[in-house]
Amino acid sequence: MQNSRPCDGIKVLAVTSALAAPFAAYQLALHGAEVISIEDPGTGNTTRRAGSIEGRNLSEQGMAAGFIAHAANKKSLTLNLREPAAQEIFRKLAMQSDVILENFRAGTMDRYGLGYEAMRELNPRIVYCSLSGFGQTGPKRRDPAIDPIIQAASGMMSLTGTPQSGPLKVGAQIADYASGFSLTLGIMMALFQRERTGEGQRVDVSMLETAIVFMSNTVSDVMNTGMPTRLMGNKLQNNNHLCDTFACSDAPIFIGATRENLRQKLWEAMGRPDIPADPRFRNLTAIQQNLDAMYAEIGRTLKTKTAAEWEDILSQTGVPAMQVRTIAEITEHPQIQHRKLFHTIDKASSGLGQDVRVPLAPYKLSKGAARIDSPPPFLGRHTEEILGGLGYSNEEIGRLRATGVV
Repeated sequence: MQNSRPCDGIKVLAVTSALAAPFAAYQLALHGAEVISIEDPGTGNTTRRAGSIEGRNLSEQGMAAGFIAHAANKKSLTLNLREPAAQEIFRKLAMQSDVILENFRAGTMDRYGLGYEAMRELNPRIVYCSLSGFGQTGPKRRDPAIDPIIQAASGMMSLTGTPQSGPLKVGAQIADYASGFSLTLGIMMALFQRERTGEGQRVDVSMLETAIVFMSNTVSDVMNTGMPTRLMGNKLQNNNHLCDTFACSDAPIFIGATRENLRQKLWEAMGRPDIPADPRFRNLTAIQQNLDAMYAEIGRTLKTKTAAEWEDILSQTGVPAMQVRTIAEITEHPQIQHRKLFHTIDKASSGLGQDVRVPLAPYKLSKGAARIDSPPPFLGRHTEEILGGLGYSNEEIGRLRATGVV
Protein backbone atom coordinates (compact mmCIF):
# COMPACT_ATOMS: atom_id res chain seq x y z
CA MET A 1 0.00 0.00 0.00
CA GLN A 2 1.20 3.50 -0.86
CA ASN A 3 0.74 4.90 2.65
CA SER A 4 2.03 1.89 4.59
CA ARG A 5 5.02 2.27 6.90
CA PRO A 6 7.68 -0.21 8.07
CA CYS A 7 6.19 -0.71 11.54
CA ASP A 8 2.52 -0.88 10.60
CA GLY A 9 0.85 -3.66 12.60
CA ILE A 10 3.53 -3.68 15.32
CA LYS A 11 2.20 -3.11 18.85
CA VAL A 12 4.56 -1.77 21.49
CA LEU A 13 4.15 -1.55 25.28
CA ALA A 14 6.47 1.22 26.44
CA VAL A 15 7.13 1.43 30.18
CA THR A 16 9.54 4.30 29.79
CA SER A 17 10.67 7.55 31.37
CA ALA A 18 13.30 10.26 30.82
CA LEU A 19 14.67 10.52 27.26
CA ALA A 20 16.42 7.49 25.76
CA ALA A 21 13.67 4.87 25.84
CA PRO A 22 10.80 7.28 25.01
CA PHE A 23 12.86 8.48 22.05
CA ALA A 24 13.23 4.89 20.79
CA ALA A 25 9.49 4.33 21.13
CA TYR A 26 8.87 7.58 19.26
CA GLN A 27 10.96 6.41 16.31
CA LEU A 28 8.82 3.27 16.11
CA ALA A 29 5.62 5.31 16.39
CA LEU A 30 6.71 7.64 13.59
CA HIS A 31 7.00 4.61 11.34
CA GLY A 32 3.57 3.18 12.06
CA ALA A 33 3.85 1.18 15.31
CA GLU A 34 1.00 1.40 17.81
CA VAL A 35 2.83 2.55 20.93
CA ILE A 36 1.04 2.38 24.27
CA SER A 37 2.99 4.51 26.72
CA ILE A 38 2.40 3.27 30.27
CA GLU A 39 2.71 6.04 32.86
CA ASP A 40 2.22 6.30 36.60
CA PRO A 41 -1.20 7.73 37.55
CA GLY A 42 -0.95 11.33 38.67
CA THR A 43 2.68 11.91 37.71
CA GLY A 44 3.37 10.34 34.33
CA ASN A 45 6.66 10.50 32.49
CA THR A 46 9.32 12.41 34.42
CA THR A 47 9.82 14.81 31.49
CA ARG A 48 6.18 15.98 31.42
CA ARG A 49 6.92 18.81 33.87
CA ALA A 50 10.70 19.12 33.53
CA GLY A 51 10.66 22.15 31.27
CA SER A 52 12.60 25.39 31.09
CA ILE A 53 11.42 28.63 32.69
CA GLU A 54 10.59 29.90 29.20
CA GLY A 55 8.34 26.88 28.65
CA ARG A 56 6.49 27.19 31.95
CA ASN A 57 3.10 27.29 30.24
CA LEU A 58 3.69 23.89 28.65
CA SER A 59 5.18 22.38 31.81
CA GLU A 60 2.19 23.40 33.90
CA GLN A 61 -0.03 21.42 31.53
CA GLY A 62 2.16 18.34 31.96
CA MET A 63 3.33 18.76 28.37
CA ALA A 64 6.85 20.20 28.71
CA ALA A 65 8.83 20.72 25.52
CA GLY A 66 11.19 17.86 26.39
CA PHE A 67 8.21 15.52 26.62
CA ILE A 68 6.38 16.56 23.47
CA ALA A 69 9.62 16.25 21.47
CA HIS A 70 9.08 12.49 21.32
CA ALA A 71 5.49 11.80 22.37
CA ALA A 72 3.43 12.23 19.19
CA ASN A 73 1.65 9.19 17.72
CA LYS A 74 1.65 7.48 21.14
CA LYS A 75 -1.26 6.47 23.36
CA SER A 76 -1.09 7.23 27.09
CA LEU A 77 -2.33 4.60 29.56
CA THR A 78 -2.00 5.26 33.29
CA LEU A 79 -1.12 2.07 35.15
CA ASN A 80 0.41 1.60 38.60
CA LEU A 81 2.51 -1.51 38.01
CA ARG A 82 3.09 -1.93 41.75
CA GLU A 83 -0.54 -3.07 42.02
CA PRO A 84 -1.46 -6.71 41.20
CA ALA A 85 -4.53 -5.58 39.25
CA ALA A 86 -2.33 -3.38 37.06
CA GLN A 87 0.10 -6.24 36.52
CA GLU A 88 -2.80 -8.34 35.27
CA ILE A 89 -3.76 -5.62 32.79
CA PHE A 90 -0.16 -5.50 31.61
CA ARG A 91 -0.14 -9.27 31.04
CA LYS A 92 -3.30 -9.04 28.94
CA LEU A 93 -1.72 -6.32 26.82
CA ALA A 94 1.54 -8.28 26.52
CA MET A 95 -0.29 -11.23 25.03
CA GLN A 96 -1.43 -8.96 22.19
CA SER A 97 1.88 -7.12 21.72
CA ASP A 98 5.01 -7.50 19.64
CA VAL A 99 7.43 -5.41 21.69
CA ILE A 100 7.84 -4.58 25.38
CA LEU A 101 10.19 -1.69 26.03
CA GLU A 102 11.27 -0.76 29.56
CA ASN A 103 14.02 1.27 31.20
CA PHE A 104 13.75 0.49 34.90
CA ARG A 105 16.82 -0.54 36.87
CA ALA A 106 17.78 -4.15 36.18
CA GLY A 107 15.49 -6.60 37.98
CA THR A 108 12.60 -4.20 38.61
CA MET A 109 10.22 -5.75 36.08
CA ASP A 110 11.08 -9.23 37.45
CA ARG A 111 9.94 -8.10 40.90
CA TYR A 112 6.59 -7.15 39.39
CA GLY A 113 6.32 -10.58 37.76
CA LEU A 114 6.63 -8.86 34.36
CA GLY A 115 10.20 -9.74 33.41
CA TYR A 116 11.36 -11.36 30.18
CA GLU A 117 10.97 -14.99 31.21
CA ALA A 118 7.43 -14.43 32.47
CA MET A 119 6.41 -12.51 29.34
CA ARG A 120 7.99 -15.09 27.04
CA GLU A 121 5.83 -17.77 28.67
CA LEU A 122 2.75 -15.71 27.83
CA ASN A 123 3.87 -14.70 24.36
CA PRO A 124 6.81 -16.57 22.73
CA ARG A 125 6.91 -13.98 19.91
CA ILE A 126 7.52 -11.06 22.24
CA VAL A 127 10.60 -8.88 21.66
CA TYR A 128 11.45 -7.74 25.19
CA CYS A 129 13.73 -4.71 25.30
CA SER A 130 15.49 -3.34 28.36
CA LEU A 131 17.56 -0.18 28.45
CA SER A 132 19.63 0.63 31.53
CA GLY A 133 22.78 2.48 32.47
CA PHE A 134 25.04 -0.56 32.61
CA GLY A 135 23.08 -3.47 31.16
CA GLN A 136 21.16 -6.35 32.71
CA THR A 137 24.28 -8.25 33.88
CA GLY A 138 27.54 -7.40 35.61
CA PRO A 139 28.58 -5.86 38.93
CA LYS A 140 27.05 -2.44 38.17
CA ARG A 141 23.76 -3.73 36.74
CA ARG A 142 21.71 -2.17 39.57
CA ASP A 143 23.54 1.17 39.71
CA PRO A 144 21.53 4.28 38.79
CA ALA A 145 22.62 6.35 35.81
CA ILE A 146 21.65 9.45 33.87
CA ASP A 147 23.26 10.97 30.78
CA PRO A 148 26.10 12.93 32.49
CA ILE A 149 26.97 9.90 34.63
CA ILE A 150 27.41 7.84 31.48
CA GLN A 151 29.48 10.57 29.86
CA ALA A 152 31.73 10.53 32.93
CA ALA A 153 31.94 6.74 33.22
CA SER A 154 32.56 6.06 29.52
CA GLY A 155 35.58 8.33 29.11
CA MET A 156 33.63 10.81 27.00
CA MET A 157 34.24 13.60 29.49
CA SER A 158 37.97 12.85 29.44
CA LEU A 159 37.93 14.00 25.79
CA THR A 160 35.75 17.05 26.25
CA GLY A 161 37.03 20.38 27.53
CA THR A 162 40.37 22.15 27.69
CA PRO A 163 43.30 21.95 30.12
CA GLN A 164 41.92 25.13 31.66
CA SER A 165 38.30 23.99 31.97
CA GLY A 166 38.95 20.40 33.00
CA PRO A 167 36.61 17.57 31.87
CA LEU A 168 33.21 18.70 30.62
CA LYS A 169 30.08 16.93 29.51
CA VAL A 170 28.78 17.40 25.99
CA GLY A 171 26.08 20.08 26.07
CA ALA A 172 23.39 17.89 24.52
CA GLN A 173 22.17 14.61 26.08
CA ILE A 174 24.26 12.62 23.62
CA ALA A 175 24.40 9.43 25.70
CA ASP A 176 20.61 9.38 26.05
CA TYR A 177 19.86 9.84 22.38
CA ALA A 178 22.64 7.55 21.18
CA SER A 179 21.22 4.86 23.49
CA GLY A 180 17.76 5.52 22.08
CA PHE A 181 19.05 4.85 18.58
CA SER A 182 20.85 1.71 19.80
CA LEU A 183 17.60 0.51 21.33
CA THR A 184 15.65 1.20 18.15
CA LEU A 185 18.21 -0.69 16.08
CA GLY A 186 18.16 -3.63 18.50
CA ILE A 187 14.37 -3.80 18.31
CA MET A 188 14.37 -3.77 14.53
CA MET A 189 17.08 -6.46 14.42
CA ALA A 190 15.03 -8.66 16.75
CA LEU A 191 11.83 -8.14 14.74
CA PHE A 192 13.70 -8.95 11.52
CA GLN A 193 15.05 -12.14 13.10
CA ARG A 194 11.54 -13.03 14.29
CA GLU A 195 10.34 -12.93 10.69
CA ARG A 196 12.74 -15.80 10.01
CA THR A 197 12.34 -17.86 13.17
CA GLY A 198 8.88 -16.97 14.48
CA GLU A 199 10.37 -16.42 17.94
CA GLY A 200 10.98 -13.29 19.96
CA GLN A 201 14.04 -12.58 22.08
CA ARG A 202 15.60 -10.31 24.71
CA VAL A 203 17.24 -7.04 23.71
CA ASP A 204 19.59 -5.71 26.40
CA VAL A 205 20.95 -2.18 25.77
CA SER A 206 23.58 -0.58 27.97
CA MET A 207 24.00 3.20 27.90
CA LEU A 208 27.63 2.80 28.97
CA GLU A 209 28.43 0.41 26.13
CA THR A 210 26.60 2.64 23.67
CA ALA A 211 28.71 5.63 24.67
CA ILE A 212 31.89 3.59 24.28
CA VAL A 213 30.86 2.30 20.84
CA PHE A 214 30.04 5.86 19.74
CA MET A 215 33.71 6.69 20.39
CA SER A 216 35.01 3.61 18.56
CA ASN A 217 37.81 5.26 16.61
CA THR A 218 39.31 6.90 19.71
CA VAL A 219 38.73 3.80 21.85
CA SER A 220 40.51 1.71 19.22
CA ASP A 221 43.45 4.13 19.21
CA VAL A 222 43.75 3.91 22.99
CA MET A 223 43.47 0.11 23.16
CA ASN A 224 45.66 -0.74 20.17
CA THR A 225 48.32 1.97 20.08
CA GLY A 226 48.50 3.20 23.66
CA MET A 227 47.55 6.72 22.54
CA PRO A 228 46.88 8.86 25.62
CA THR A 229 43.76 11.00 25.60
CA ARG A 230 44.02 14.68 26.40
CA LEU A 231 41.68 17.63 26.83
CA MET A 232 42.19 19.44 23.53
CA GLY A 233 39.18 21.70 23.19
CA ASN A 234 38.03 21.68 19.56
CA LYS A 235 41.20 20.03 18.23
CA LEU A 236 41.28 16.35 17.35
CA GLN A 237 42.89 13.76 19.61
CA ASN A 238 45.27 12.55 16.89
CA ASN A 239 47.22 15.83 16.78
CA ASN A 240 45.78 16.83 13.42
CA HIS A 241 47.03 20.35 13.05
CA LEU A 242 44.22 22.18 11.29
CA CYS A 243 40.91 21.21 12.77
CA ASP A 244 39.65 23.87 15.12
CA THR A 245 37.40 26.87 15.72
CA PHE A 246 38.50 30.30 14.52
CA ALA A 247 37.05 33.77 15.06
CA CYS A 248 35.70 35.66 12.05
CA SER A 249 34.54 39.28 11.99
CA ASP A 250 31.19 38.42 13.55
CA ALA A 251 31.04 34.79 14.70
CA PRO A 252 33.23 31.69 15.01
CA ILE A 253 33.74 29.15 12.24
CA PHE A 254 34.95 25.56 12.48
CA ILE A 255 37.46 24.45 9.83
CA GLY A 256 38.42 20.83 9.30
CA ALA A 257 41.37 20.86 6.88
CA THR A 258 42.58 17.47 8.07
CA ARG A 259 44.54 16.45 4.95
CA GLU A 260 47.37 18.10 3.06
CA ASN A 261 45.29 18.64 -0.10
CA LEU A 262 42.61 20.37 1.99
CA ARG A 263 45.18 22.61 3.59
CA GLN A 264 46.48 23.62 0.15
CA LYS A 265 42.93 24.55 -0.85
CA LEU A 266 42.58 26.53 2.39
CA TRP A 267 45.72 28.59 1.72
CA GLU A 268 44.50 29.32 -1.82
CA ALA A 269 40.99 30.28 -0.69
CA MET A 270 42.42 32.58 1.97
CA GLY A 271 44.95 34.09 -0.43
CA ARG A 272 47.73 33.10 1.96
CA PRO A 273 50.36 31.04 0.07
CA ASP A 274 52.89 32.65 2.41
CA ILE A 275 51.73 30.52 5.35
CA PRO A 276 52.99 27.12 4.07
CA ALA A 277 56.09 28.92 2.68
CA ASP A 278 56.99 30.26 6.13
CA PRO A 279 59.94 28.30 7.63
CA ARG A 280 58.04 28.08 10.91
CA PHE A 281 55.45 25.91 9.16
CA ARG A 282 57.62 24.00 6.68
CA ASN A 283 56.73 20.51 8.01
CA LEU A 284 54.62 18.78 10.66
CA THR A 285 57.31 18.98 13.33
CA ALA A 286 57.75 22.71 12.76
CA ILE A 287 54.00 23.28 12.74
CA GLN A 288 53.54 21.47 16.05
CA GLN A 289 56.25 23.69 17.56
CA ASN A 290 54.65 26.86 16.17
CA LEU A 291 50.98 25.95 16.06
CA ASP A 292 49.81 29.04 17.95
CA ALA A 293 51.69 31.28 15.53
CA MET A 294 50.14 29.55 12.52
CA TYR A 295 46.67 29.82 14.03
CA ALA A 296 47.28 33.53 14.65
CA GLU A 297 48.11 34.01 10.96
CA ILE A 298 44.96 32.14 9.92
CA GLY A 299 42.87 34.12 12.39
CA ARG A 300 44.23 37.44 11.08
CA THR A 301 42.85 36.67 7.63
CA LEU A 302 39.58 35.11 8.77
CA LYS A 303 38.69 38.24 10.72
CA THR A 304 38.45 40.18 7.44
CA LYS A 305 35.10 38.54 6.56
CA THR A 306 32.02 37.19 8.28
CA ALA A 307 31.67 33.53 9.21
CA ALA A 308 28.92 33.10 6.60
CA GLU A 309 31.15 34.56 3.89
CA TRP A 310 34.03 32.25 4.78
CA GLU A 311 31.65 29.29 4.99
CA ASP A 312 30.58 29.89 1.40
CA ILE A 313 34.12 30.50 0.14
CA LEU A 314 35.67 27.47 1.81
CA SER A 315 32.80 25.08 1.14
CA GLN A 316 32.88 25.96 -2.58
CA THR A 317 36.59 25.14 -2.70
CA GLY A 318 36.04 21.78 -0.97
CA VAL A 319 37.33 22.69 2.50
CA PRO A 320 35.00 21.46 5.29
CA ALA A 321 33.96 24.62 7.14
CA MET A 322 30.80 25.71 8.90
CA GLN A 323 29.81 28.68 11.01
CA VAL A 324 29.25 27.76 14.66
CA ARG A 325 25.50 28.30 14.92
CA THR A 326 23.07 28.39 17.80
CA ILE A 327 20.21 25.88 17.90
CA ALA A 328 17.77 28.71 17.13
CA GLU A 329 19.80 29.54 14.01
CA ILE A 330 20.15 26.01 12.67
CA THR A 331 16.47 25.14 13.10
CA GLU A 332 15.62 28.02 10.73
CA HIS A 333 18.47 27.31 8.29
CA PRO A 334 17.44 26.81 4.62
CA GLN A 335 19.05 23.35 4.56
CA ILE A 336 16.95 22.12 7.49
CA GLN A 337 13.84 23.80 6.12
CA HIS A 338 14.38 22.10 2.76
CA ARG A 339 14.76 18.69 4.41
CA LYS A 340 11.49 19.13 6.36
CA LEU A 341 12.98 17.79 9.59
CA PHE A 342 10.30 19.40 11.77
CA HIS A 343 6.54 18.92 11.91
CA THR A 344 4.21 21.61 13.25
CA ILE A 345 1.24 20.44 15.31
CA ASP A 346 -1.33 23.22 15.25
CA LYS A 347 -2.87 24.44 18.48
CA ALA A 348 -6.27 23.04 17.60
CA SER A 349 -4.79 19.53 17.41
CA SER A 350 -2.35 19.84 20.31
CA GLY A 351 -4.85 21.24 22.79
CA LEU A 352 -2.02 23.35 24.22
CA GLY A 353 -3.18 26.78 23.15
CA GLN A 354 -0.19 27.16 20.83
CA ASP A 355 1.39 25.51 17.82
CA VAL A 356 4.32 23.23 18.66
CA ARG A 357 7.16 22.05 16.42
CA VAL A 358 8.73 18.64 16.92
CA PRO A 359 11.48 16.73 15.09
CA LEU A 360 10.80 13.72 12.91
CA ALA A 361 13.35 11.02 11.97
CA PRO A 362 16.85 12.12 10.82
CA TYR A 363 16.65 10.04 7.63
CA LYS A 364 14.34 9.90 4.65
CA LEU A 365 12.65 6.77 3.34
CA SER A 366 11.42 6.83 -0.25
CA LYS A 367 8.59 4.54 0.87
CA GLY A 368 6.84 4.56 4.27
CA ALA A 369 8.47 7.74 5.56
CA ALA A 370 8.07 8.94 9.14
CA ARG A 371 5.00 11.02 9.80
CA ILE A 372 2.91 12.34 12.69
CA ASP A 373 -0.71 11.22 12.82
CA SER A 374 -1.71 12.28 16.34
CA PRO A 375 -0.46 14.88 18.83
CA PRO A 376 1.41 14.12 22.08
CA PRO A 377 -1.21 12.77 24.50
CA PHE A 378 -2.18 14.32 27.81
CA LEU A 379 -1.62 11.97 30.74
CA GLY A 380 -3.98 9.00 30.62
CA ARG A 381 -5.68 10.23 27.46
CA HIS A 382 -6.27 6.68 26.13
CA THR A 383 -6.84 4.75 29.36
CA GLU A 384 -10.57 4.13 28.83
CA GLU A 385 -10.04 3.26 25.16
CA ILE A 386 -7.31 0.70 25.88
CA LEU A 387 -9.02 -0.93 28.87
CA GLY A 388 -12.31 -1.02 27.00
CA GLY A 389 -10.53 -2.89 24.21
CA LEU A 390 -9.46 -5.49 26.78
CA GLY A 391 -13.10 -6.01 27.81
CA TYR A 392 -13.26 -3.84 30.95
CA SER A 393 -16.61 -2.16 31.54
CA ASN A 394 -17.00 1.49 32.50
CA GLU A 395 -17.86 0.40 36.04
CA GLU A 396 -14.72 -1.74 36.30
CA ILE A 397 -12.58 1.08 34.98
CA GLY A 398 -14.14 3.41 37.53
CA ARG A 399 -13.21 1.01 40.36
CA LEU A 400 -9.66 0.72 39.02
CA ARG A 401 -9.38 4.50 39.08
CA ALA A 402 -10.81 4.75 42.58
CA THR A 403 -8.25 2.27 43.93
CA GLY A 404 -5.27 3.93 42.22
CA VAL A 405 -4.61 1.09 39.77
CA VAL A 406 -5.01 3.38 36.76
